[in-house]
Amino acid sequence: MSISSMASRLFSLIPNIFTYTTPEGSDIPKLHPVLVERIREQELASLIEELTDPNLPHSCIACTGGHGIGKSILVVQAIRDPSVAATFRRRCWIDCRVLTDTSNLLEILAREMGVPHTESSPSAPEAQLETLVTAIRRLAVVRRVIVLDDLDYLYALNKSFTNAVIKALSSIDQLVLVLTTIGWTSAPPPEIEWFLQLKPLSLERARYLFHSVYPVPLQRDALDKLLARVQGIPQYITTLAHFAFRSGLQLKDLVEIVDDPQSNLLGTRIDNDFKSLEESIRAYPPEKRLDPDALRVVRFLALMPEGVPRDQLQTLVELPVDTFASVCKQISALAYFDSGPGDHLVLSRPLREYSTRTSALGLQTQDILLKKLIELINMKGSLRPGTPDFPRNVQQFREQKTNIENILFTFLDIDSPIAVEAALEFLKPRCAVKPSLKLAAKVVEVAERKMMHLLPYALQTEGEVQYNSGNFFIRELIERAEALFSTSTDDAGVVGEMECRVLQSELVTRSGGSQEEWKQGAERARERLSTLSSETGKRGHAHNLLTLAKLSGERKLVSEARTVFEDLEDGYGLTLCDIYSETSVHSRINLAVKLQDFRDFERAATCYHNAFHSVINSVAHGSGTFVEYIKVYGVREPILEVVTRLPQLLDWVKKATDLYELLGRNLDVAFCRYHLAQLLPPAKAIDLYSQAIYQFGCSAFTHHRERGTLDQCYSLMEAEKYSAAIPILEVLQHQIGYCGNVFQLRCKELLVQCYCRINARRPALQAVGDTIKFIEESEVSVCQTVQQQYKHLLIALDGKNTPPLIAFKKTVHRGHAMLLEAETSDEENEEKE
Repeated sequence: MSISSMASRLFSLIPNIFTYTTPEGSDIPKLHPVLVERIREQELASLIEELTDPNLPHSCIACTGGHGIGKSILVVQAIRDPSVAATFRRRCWIDCRVLTDTSNLLEILAREMGVPHTESSPSAPEAQLETLVTAIRRLAVVRRVIVLDDLDYLYALNKSFTNAVIKALSSIDQLVLVLTTIGWTSAPPPEIEWFLQLKPLSLERARYLFHSVYPVPLQRDALDKLLARVQGIPQYITTLAHFAFRSGLQLKDLVEIVDDPQSNLLGTRIDNDFKSLEESIRAYPPEKRLDPDALRVVRFLALMPEGVPRDQLQTLVELPVDTFASVCKQISALAYFDSGPGDHLVLSRPLREYSTRTSALGLQTQDILLKKLIELINMKGSLRPGTPDFPRNVQQFREQKTNIENILFTFLDIDSPIAVEAALEFLKPRCAVKPSLKLAAKVVEVAERKMMHLLPYALQTEGEVQYNSGNFFIRELIERAEALFSTSTDDAGVVGEMECRVLQSELVTRSGGSQEEWKQGAERARERLSTLSSETGKRGHAHNLLTLAKLSGERKLVSEARTVFEDLEDGYGLTLCDIYSETSVHSRINLAVKLQDFRDFERAATCYHNAFHSVINSVAHGSGTFVEYIKVYGVREPILEVVTRLPQLLDWVKKATDLYELLGRNLDVAFCRYHLAQLLPPAKAIDLYSQAIYQFGCSAFTHHRERGTLDQCYSLMEAEKYSAAIPILEVLQHQIGYCGNVFQLRCKELLVQCYCRINARRPALQAVGDTIKFIEESEVSVCQTVQQQYKHLLIALDGKNTPPLIAFKKTVHRGHAMLLEAETSDEENEEKE
């Protein structure tokens, strides 16, 4: 089911919490039978006490809070409580949403109070109100309670009349007036003697509410993520719980739907018989409650889902400090802010969604926002992996990234040209952190619809974003970009055309072709780019020379590129040239730091990773053994000794992992995690293997899934989790053959060892027989002694007295394939048994 269809069906799935028995809403609403009462126990008790305690006589009380917070439901519960029913002879409920004018309210009041219709006068509303109150006072004095629910609607009809109603009804003896409202931007009416302000639900109560509708005990992580998105608003929680229950959605899928900037799942208007958040806000919108400065702040915040620090927002909206403080006070009084940590301001989600759909920003506001946008994009330069504050800085940037993308989507929706330019800047490989595929596609859509000159750049950018995310099926995008660039007459267009041509050649190589075609594409680009004389053309030519140098190994190409970069005084380009000349481990680490300063995180990560591999290869005696082979070929122990002497080796891999993860290069992250796991103890390694194997499985261009799985089994055995390794090895031995016979043999050997370790005689016999048969039939190089030892083990297992574990230890040569060494004391104890 598509997101749009789910959004359109959503509110048809929600049961009515209120049931009104008359169109005027004068009867007390009936509560839905599945209403959860325990989420507001303390608040309900306080409200009931204020209504019933004779020692706390009040003439007017109020319940305030943001949209969807549960004000009306709480007051209904209180009014229907037996103790409140016993206290008041008459209980009157007036739903202000159904009022059409002020006289409509007076008619309902007159009928509920038992005032004859003839005593009403056709004069002004205030005069009619005075006449009605006089008539009520002449009636028998009994205790009465009147609820004006959603007072904001009455305020929208006539503010001065509403204040007059509050004052008049509060003056009647033995009558208690109860108001539900969002709040007041200034001081509340003086007649209000007590009020209860409802807050969003705590995480524990939010879970309880959700579970009361849809029990999901095995989806706690996804549930907490979902509840964090709706920020403790009961109506949202109930809405999503019913939606998930009725549609059968997994919560992780619902989180993605709610997060999708193109969906409007929670803001859709619903049927008039249910008080929707949208309807509540439209009744008395911010435009009628806030002054122009406050309204401007709301519109800015509406574009920032993750909020913004108070001081940063004050600078952004360009308001004086005192004025800004007054604005924040207004917005807070109406419960328009969701509390953030410290001075972090977040607009409440209902209002943000409403404002995003209904507000238009002027050109000046757009310019201010997009200027700020570029500043946020440049924040990335301060990120430094490996530092203590790196996780916190990344989290802060990711919060800003959410704001950035939301702002860009908002302006792209109105086809703003400057938003296309800003989005292309944001999506550049040297600027984007986990670039958004949806944003890249949106930029292409807008540029194409508006026939902008930026369309080829947009197509090229989307292709690069897709490519960096691991999708190599982008030929059509790059071909379109190349064709459009070819019609350009400036050097920038020529550079773009050649870049697309080289990427096309690289795609062929990645899809199974030879690297020679990639090299030929770079050669053809060199011929064309060498004719350009502009700065843009020269820079493009120099970068292409480096690509060609990487493919051909010709050092003179690097020298040519260096000459061009020196002429352009391009420090970044010169640093790229150093990559080809500086080969020592120390120089590669220095280059990584320089590249971080230039915000080229991809090459910085590559330098860290290459420095790591350089050390590994040197320890492996120059045999060319990569780190993913060290367990299979039995060279892990000398590597671990180096790690002990050179602990920064692991730090380099961790830094590379952090940078690749920022860039959304999932396959590179998987390789880093795999390589790191090879050098860690099993407690840390097993989980890293699992993450890497999953990502390898998502890629059509690697067979490291099986290799990683085999190495994970080594760690499982090292952790003595033999039973966990057995089912994996049983399947893996039939899947890993295409990696080479040696990998298949290692699987069978490990399987033998696992069965022997758990003393499973019959499976061990089968595994040993399979291993001997494989050695005899395959071309794998195994010394005669090893083959003979497995035959001796087969004979020993056929006996009736020797346990498989003892037989294994006595007969099989514990060579490089057998990593688990038993302690002598363990062997002696087992032999005694």
